[in-house]
Amino acid sequence: MLPKALRSLNFFKVLSQKFIPHGKHKLRKLLRSTEVRVLVSRPDRLGDVILSTPVLEAIKKHYPKVKLTFLVKQGVTPILKGLSSVDEVFIFDPEGVHRGVQGFGRLVSELKRRQFGFSIALQSHWKVAAATYFARIPHSVGPLSKVHSYLFYNLGVRQRRSHVEMHEVDYNLQLLRKIGIEVKTRTVLTQVHVPELEAANARSWLQTQGWNPDGSPLIVIHPGMGGSALNWPQSSYHELAQSLMREGFQILVTGGPQEGELLSQLELAVGAPLVNESGRLMVFRNTGSRNIDFLGGLYQQARLVVAPSTGPLHLAVALGIPVLTFFPPIRVQSAIRWGPYLADDSQASVLVPEVYCGQDFKCRGHACYYFPCMKSLTVNQAIEQARGQIQKNAPHPSKTGSR
Repeated sequence: MLPKALRSLNFFKVLSQKFIPHGKHKLRKLLRSTEVRVLVSRPDRLGDVILSTPVLEAIKKHYPKVKLTFLVKQGVTPILKGLSSVDEVFIFDPEGVHRGVQGFGRLVSELKRRQFGFSIALQSHWKVAAATYFARIPHSVGPLSKVHSYLFYNLGVRQRRSHVEMHEVDYNLQLLRKIGIEVKTRTVLTQVHVPELEAANARSWLQTQGWNPDGSPLIVIHPGMGGSALNWPQSSYHELAQSLMREGFQILVTGGPQEGELLSQLELAVGAPLVNESGRLMVFRNTGSRNIDFLGGLYQQARLVVAPSTGPLHLAVALGIPVLTFFPPIRVQSAIRWGPYLADDSQASVLVPEVYCGQDFKCRGHACYYFPCMKSLTVNQAIEQARGQIQKNAPHPSKTGSR
């Protein structure tokens, strides 16, 4: 057995766990009997944060007395603050107040002041992990994958997420076994909150663009993404928008601050509807003046959202909107890990090239015989899936007046 002095250091706690087990029953008793403050951290992008929300719900369901704080970056906070499972949103600002040595000290002080009993890291960010250690949070759960994770988590879980053996949500939920929570896959789903005021603002904006809530169904197309996976060709998105407009659907195209040029190209390619066409094209360019909950309000009016592997896809799924999406066959980019997380798969159409890829991490480009494989997903396939989603996911009669 390690000496007591060494066991007091988190560096040796990882090694000593096999000799001095923490005891799940003791942790369960602590979490159930007292008002423990729990920090859950995911300082990541929109989609990753949304895929973390089942963890919050699972903790609150099993331990309703805990005070739950969710550490995230500023941009995603609007869709989190109204969640019943979140007591506080802690904004991590690595480029601002938490930048550099002084910022790190400020982060440690802020965490220490809140007197957390548990820390659960869903993404192993070294600065946040170090801050939880120096803030003396007694129990630190996190994935053991990077060097710093072995230093700072005394309740670490060895995970190889790049092996893609399960969905990202299930990797997150797997960490909760360290505190006595076991959740079956697809039983706790993703959640977001859109305030009614923002939903009303979104409806008003749509109407100023010519949207008819009593007209044909609204389909949202979000063609952009951050580059974490292969995307469907932009020309295919253009053709899809044109085809759906010809069928009479109202089309809303959305994009973020970095996607203005992409939206302009689509708008130019699609052009104005022909005289005999009843479809309408609307474009929402988020230049940074609107929060992400406004985008959620727009999506709430849609009968279908078309998007690649990106945050807005998961926003639509969390809002209960049927989706049509495109995923590459590359292992770490696959829908197995990053696809729509649903209890009922019928609400999602996931198109994947039917090729033998064999790549684990990135596309080989022109060295691959099937390149570009995403082009093999045809517009006709997408239109067929879009029609199917619209037909089988008709709105409830009580909601037809708000559409």
